[in-house]
Amino acid sequence: MIRRTLNFSFLSILLILSLFSNSGCSSDEKPPEHTLSQEQMASILTDIHVAESRVTRLQLRSLDSSLLIFNKLKTDIWKKYKVDTLDYRNSYSYYMMHPKQMAQIYEKVNKKIEIREKANNIKL
Repeated sequence: MIRRTLNFSFLSILLILSLFSNSGCSSDEKPPEHTLSQEQMASILTDIHVAESRVTRLQLRSLDSSLLIFNKLKTDIWKKYKVDTLDYRNSYSYYMMHPKQMAQIYEKVNKKIEIREKANNIKL
């Protein structure tokens, strides 16, 4: 299930990234202070996609219940990586404006998910 969600999410992000590719952003530009590294972003996004998959597999009838569970899982992710949600959001916005870097991050996300699937002998 996460594979479908991830593929859709990945394709959506690639489409958005391609739209921004001609935005004139310089690759030499230094990220703002408190911007998470690409590796941190890849790890966090991997966990977020896995959390989405977990909630989807619960097949809850109530959207409110699904959101409550997903928000709890996200809170756990922020704690796990000791990340402030504002730093995450600002970092995400920065990388969205730098499509090549965001594409590199999602390549790492895909690899991390593949590794988890192989290690656990499951399809996420």
